[in-house]
Amino acid sequence: MNTVFFRDFEEKDIDAVYHWKNDEKLNSMIVGQWHPFSYEDAKKWVQGCMGEHDTYKFWAICTNDEERRIIGWVSLSNIDFVNNSACHHGLVIGDKSYRDGSAMFEAMLCSMDYAFSNLKLHRLYGSCLSEHKTTPHLLKALGFTKEGNHRDAFYKDNQYYDVLDYSILDKEYFHNIDSGAYNMSILIHRFIKSVKQR
Repeated sequence: MNTVFFRDFEEKDIDAVYHWKNDEKLNSMIVGQWHPFSYEDAKKWVQGCMGEHDTYKFWAICTNDEERRIIGWVSLSNIDFVNNSACHHGLVIGDKSYRDGSAMFEAMLCSMDYAFSNLKLHRLYGSCLSEHKTTPHLLKALGFTKEGNHRDAFYKDNQYYDVLDYSILDKEYFHNIDSGAYNMSILIHRFIKSVKQR
């Protein structure tokens, strides 16, 4: 049984999004400049995430119960049906009680399955700051390949950060599915091993 449930965004999510978008610590390691959100900003952002779009897809990550309370979100962007690729744009677990790992992996696997099984894409890619405490290890555990390191490529909080690029191909994803590499206990073991080796 999955820890979390994935659904479209709803108006009831605005309060939580407003809170998390204004959490400077939560947003400190995103590849993007953080700025405070007004409630109206949060409302427009949620409404923009709703429904189907040609080049991006957002899911609300929710509690797997009757309430379906939002705990975060995951998304794909730059969906490109010419090159059959997409960017794994973001993963946010806003609810601190769900930051134990399972929700994070389930969210990634959901978006990966959508990219490769539903959209029939060939390549999924993404980037993160090299100093991020979880993302490089998460992507490594999921079978992404590190493609490059852009030195001092992003400036925020009065310092420069390296930006790391990662990707995974459809054949690699399906091989991992067939080999059982996406078993939750195996994923968490690989993640912990990667963190310890850092």
